[in-house]
Amino acid sequence: MKYIVHLISIFHLIFYLIYSYLNDLKFLFKTKYRHKKIFIAGMPMSATTYIKNMVGLIPDYKSRLMPMPFQVRNDQDISNSAFIFTPSWSYSIFKTHLRPKETNLEILKKNNINKIIVSYRDPRDVAISRYHRLIKFPKKKHESHSEIDYNNVSKNKAINHSIRVVCKDLIPWVHGWLNISKSKKFNIHFCKYEDLISNPKEEFKKILNFYEITLSENIIDNIILKTKGKSNMVTNIIKGRFQPMALSSNFRRGGIGYWKTEFSQENLELFNSLSGDVLEKLNYEK
Repeated sequence: MKYIVHLISIFHLIFYLIYSYLNDLKFLFKTKYRHKKIFIAGMPMSATTYIKNMVGLIPDYKSRLMPMPFQVRNDQDISNSAFIFTPSWSYSIFKTHLRPKETNLEILKKNNINKIIVSYRDPRDVAISRYHRLIKFPKKKHESHSEIDYNNVSKNKAINHSIRVVCKDLIPWVHGWLNISKSKKFNIHFCKYEDLISNPKEEFKKILNFYEITLSENIIDNIILKTKGKSNMVTNIIKGRFQPMALSSNFRRGGIGYWKTEFSQENLELFNSLSGDVLEKLNYEK
């Protein structure tokens, strides 16, 4: 079954790429939207795929391949090579978990990207979601934070490790994007995972307004319907590797606040000791 999914997904990828570049030709001599690039820089496990699903169905915006050196991609950075397949005259979508580093920002500016969607989520839920992801898809030895296979340790120890990774990597990531927003170097739209899941239509409209895109209510409603979560996490992740358009979500059942039932007291104390004031800054706690 897995191989059939792979084959179907590869077929979708090839068809999508051919269709995309043929569609681009019609914009050589006309303009449809004000902003040519939609750029997503999401916290991992914060519905970046869901957002990409939505904007991927905006008429004539197309997801692009982003070829980069392995280490650059693995470090969640970006290089100029990511944009070599991007036609300057047409409309493109990029989904990343980009780190808010100065060198990355300079590359975005060089490639005429000045508006960015930054999605985020309660870091406690990210730690749990990350734990469940790595139970199904363990880290490979060459990947970062691969020192523990979560299938070979207790749940409590695995979640503690996940909490340490989130607090070490993702909390500085959040602070970095908050600081960029305050500096006004880029126009940032923050998309909160919990709001997106609770009211996807309203949050999608905010994204459209951010990029000054006008769509009819009928088109918006169809996009919301088509991007509802389908299938299961394993199937969706496999498909998502090959489908730039990301036709289904990676959601696991649960989503909001399930750290409350999965954190042990030890997990909670560890998170509180490492997380600083991020929950207050993101309005998850007073």
